[in-house]
Amino acid sequence: ATLGVRMSAPTTDRTAGGEAALPSHPAPAARRRRLPQPKPRWAAVAIGLFVLGTASDLALPPRHEALDAIPDTLRALLAAVVVFGVTGLGVTRRLLPASLRPREALWVLPTGACVTGLALMALGFLGVPFLVSLIAVLVAGLALSVTAVRGDGPPALGPRPELGWPLFLAAMVIAVALTPMVVKLHMAGVTGEGSDAHMAAGSANFLQHAYPTSSDPSLPFDRMPLLWKSRYPIYYAFGAVAQVSGLQSWQVLAPLAAVLLGLAALGMFLVARDLLGASLAAAAAAMGFAGFDRMVLHTGLNPYMNQTWGYMAMPFALVLAWALVRPGEPRQDRRRTATLLAIFLALVVFAYPLAAPFAMLPLVVFAWRERRRRLRAGVPIPRLRSLWRGPRSLLYLIPAAALLAVPARGVMEKVYSGGQLSLDPTKSLIGWAGDIRAFIPMNYFINLPLGRVFELVMIPIVILAYQELRRQPRELLYGLGGVLAFGLIEAAFFRKRDYGFYFHFKILAFVAPLLLVIAAVAAARIRRWGPWLLAAFAVFTAFAARQELKATGLQLGKPTTALAAWADALPPDASIRLDMTGGQQLWGAYFLADRRVCSAHPLLKTDYPHVPFSRKADYVVVATGTIRPPEAIGAALRANDGYHLYKLDPAMPGPDRCSQKQVSRISQDKIG
Repeated sequence: ATLGVRMSAPTTDRTAGGEAALPSHPAPAARRRRLPQPKPRWAAVAIGLFVLGTASDLALPPRHEALDAIPDTLRALLAAVVVFGVTGLGVTRRLLPASLRPREALWVLPTGACVTGLALMALGFLGVPFLVSLIAVLVAGLALSVTAVRGDGPPALGPRPELGWPLFLAAMVIAVALTPMVVKLHMAGVTGEGSDAHMAAGSANFLQHAYPTSSDPSLPFDRMPLLWKSRYPIYYAFGAVAQVSGLQSWQVLAPLAAVLLGLAALGMFLVARDLLGASLAAAAAAMGFAGFDRMVLHTGLNPYMNQTWGYMAMPFALVLAWALVRPGEPRQDRRRTATLLAIFLALVVFAYPLAAPFAMLPLVVFAWRERRRRLRAGVPIPRLRSLWRGPRSLLYLIPAAALLAVPARGVMEKVYSGGQLSLDPTKSLIGWAGDIRAFIPMNYFINLPLGRVFELVMIPIVILAYQELRRQPRELLYGLGGVLAFGLIEAAFFRKRDYGFYFHFKILAFVAPLLLVIAAVAAARIRRWGPWLLAAFAVFTAFAARQELKATGLQLGKPTTALAAWADALPPDASIRLDMTGGQQLWGAYFLADRRVCSAHPLLKTDYPHVPFSRKADYVVVATGTIRPPEAIGAALRANDGYHLYKLDPAMPGPDRCSQKQVSRISQDKIG
């Protein structure tokens, strides 16, 4: 078949489930031009040299300490693989449809990440202690894996390059994402500038020790942030990795974010390979462009954990949505696919409710097109009421509703408030500015230089994506094209509004990588110029990724983590005033949480939990470079490169309001 052939002659057959098959599209391989296979060794060497060269160039002195972060980093990575692998293997074996089996191994870890979070959340709301819940989930996952492998056999590995290339590229994405932490920070810690990292580490730590809706002032975070009451699954999974690794949650944060970026890159490979029917080389190139995309790395490096989780699950949901309605799928496979799709969609919705349209819009389009096809073919249409099995359905519906009441309410509130802002341009966005203070240049999202190069290349990228979608079945054209159109229109809408940079960034961070994947597959079909176009864009991508790594800051270092030991050396009832600002105050309170803390200048007009106001305290921690407080007496009791600890004059007037309880404020402009 030539590229001009769009549809094969309609045929009707019987599926394994006894259901009449619908008119189907030609097999993707029958109408695809193949990109010449690259030299695997040379390509792998080039990528490896880029990673090593970038790491050596970014290393900060003393460079001999760059390897100090390796042991803890490997512990965190191994813990993530073990937890997600144990919980994901059996579910993948049981639920993945036959059409996606050739690359089944790529589904195990992302499936396990979703299952771990959702299962631990359910047990957590049932009041089961975290450690008991984790053991139960791991044992159940191991039992299901053994049963599934015995019954169905081990996962099909397929041809070696089919798994080798995506796994190698995912490992390189993880290595690149860990570079700033390893060679700059020299410890397993937190990079970037996003203050959400402080809340993420605190939330994961809190859920390891307390009931999800309770409070415990003895913990660095005394309660789950009210703004995050839909995000329990991702922080339960986060806590599971920390528990198994034996590390603190703040030590696991960056390695886990890197793992999620690697899994998201695998999802984009599957989008190119299974949705668009790309060749292995084209899918690998598309995966690389999305995995090393500057703003994708920015999301994980800063880190925005909720957005990173949602982005990770989105491409897998797209692939499953298409497999669910693809003509010719057996009925039993559809049921399993629907269950697995529900797991990924639930993770997207709970982790980042505002990203739900990007994962669910294609499903709606696919289902609508499937319904039309069934009507034309005279095939019965499944009804939603068929899910109702009489009163016995209440046995699982009522407990499920009770368990999901709190996170589901958080999702609805977030969607409602976000929808209002999207539909009403008169509403102020100042409460949604977050920690972004300006619009991020558009070229950052698609790895292009500034100026005319961006203007000249952006239009061809959009045209390539459109041409690729036109080659696909109309379901994919309308589904994926609808996501791109919706995202670009919404981004342009918020680009014109005051304080719209938060929404602008979030929307394009989801849509732009998908645009790159589709355009890369289209470029690979151009026989003469395709390899050269991909090679040129690979250079742009490497340059953009390196620029992002250089720009990544460090928000948590050894001087700050040492504050925990300072607190242990003070009397149990001691109070500590924090003479520091911004992120220093947030992390300072985190590591001094074993004592009562306060500040003469606490963080006000913020949604972050913060310390109370008080001038009087027993001790004061002063950031290096600031003026020694006049109330301090004597020499510094402790000092390091970041802070000094002084004793305060006990004769200071006023009450001591320091407390282990934190102050929370909900902005009037933000709901839930």
